[in-house]
Amino acid sequence: MANLGNDNLEEEVMEETTEEENADYVLDDFDNLPVNTRFLGSTSDARPWFAKYANFPGLVKLKKNIGLSDVTMEHVLPFLPGKSLCRFKAVSKEWNRWISSPFLAHLQTTHFKDISGLICQSPGSDPSFISFNQDAYGIPSPSFNFLPQLVNIRTTCNGLVCCQSVFEVGNFFYYICNPVTKEWHVLPQPKFFHGPETAVALVFEPSALGFSAHYEVVCAVPVDQNDVSIIFFEIYSSRSRSWRTTDTICSEPDVLKLSINGFYMKGFVYWTSLSGAILVFDLKDEQYGILPLPARSGPYGALTQMHGELCYMLPQIQDGECLIGVYGNLDMSLKCVIPVEHEVLGETFSDCRVLTCVNSDILIILLPNKVIAYHVKAQKMQVVSETGTEGFQNCLPYINSLVAVAK
Repeated sequence: MANLGNDNLEEEVMEETTEEENADYVLDDFDNLPVNTRFLGSTSDARPWFAKYANFPGLVKLKKNIGLSDVTMEHVLPFLPGKSLCRFKAVSKEWNRWISSPFLAHLQTTHFKDISGLICQSPGSDPSFISFNQDAYGIPSPSFNFLPQLVNIRTTCNGLVCCQSVFEVGNFFYYICNPVTKEWHVLPQPKFFHGPETAVALVFEPSALGFSAHYEVVCAVPVDQNDVSIIFFEIYSSRSRSWRTTDTICSEPDVLKLSINGFYMKGFVYWTSLSGAILVFDLKDEQYGILPLPARSGPYGALTQMHGELCYMLPQIQDGECLIGVYGNLDMSLKCVIPVEHEVLGETFSDCRVLTCVNSDILIILLPNKVIAYHVKAQKMQVVSETGTEGFQNCLPYINSLVAVAK
């Protein structure tokens, strides 16, 4: 890989040598072909138009002194969390240059997918961060005081965080930021007033083929018009750097009161409603649909992705035992039940919550005194934090990423 900040891996172009010196690299002996031999597109009888390119492998040579440090830089660092990478800048000037480059940030964004912790917030208080590994995961300013205003955390997606300034009369702003790098961008004002009841979803899909980290902010905005409550959909795109209002409006009574945090999956945004339904918005066609929630759904359940499918996780307490019901399909029927092991719980508890997965393999379970990760493929549970989440109204999963914030 050339020009990625690693001098030892850069290609070295050698001076042109004679045809005799490059004889080992020639694909065919074009000079000794019969005189009457002709090639399509050739201006001469003997040598085809592409013959001069046959010596190309002899002109390029990789340096032979590639060490362990070079291999680590290219094949290990992209799989590490942002906090660790920031610490590794002190290893050498070469590491600092490579880690600070946008190329490494892009690679790390597409390779590192592990949930690093929870961004939590209570009403009227600053945000805080619960790290699942104090040595590897962390953000330098958990209170988000690097932003110019006090904010409420609205939603997260693949390393980016969407915040909204604390409401003032006629004046509020959305901020998209990366708390690891402290980069942020303030969005222009939308057409409608986005109050606390506005449901927000952040859409960001890292792609190995797309160098720019473009995102969208999708908002379901409830508006009262002529004593009728309807929902407008407003979308901000970092590509156009502007808001647009879709032609689709929703007046279904079952989804007029939505959860404020949306869930994005495979081109669709999902919001649960307080009346037991799911509002689905198709980003491509900009149309909406409605799915049912399980009969006993409540504030402790969450939408998530498991085995590539949309699922709803609902914890239940039965005889002192915590069971996680997994509901799926279009009718949200019960698919399986995950028991929470007594050894992991440690003691009795009165309630538990589940969070949306950041990938299809890890389910986060919140208890009053600890946080548990359930590994779906391995079917085992692990205590990832002894810090309780009791008292927090909003807890959102976060990936420790170096993703650059598109301006």
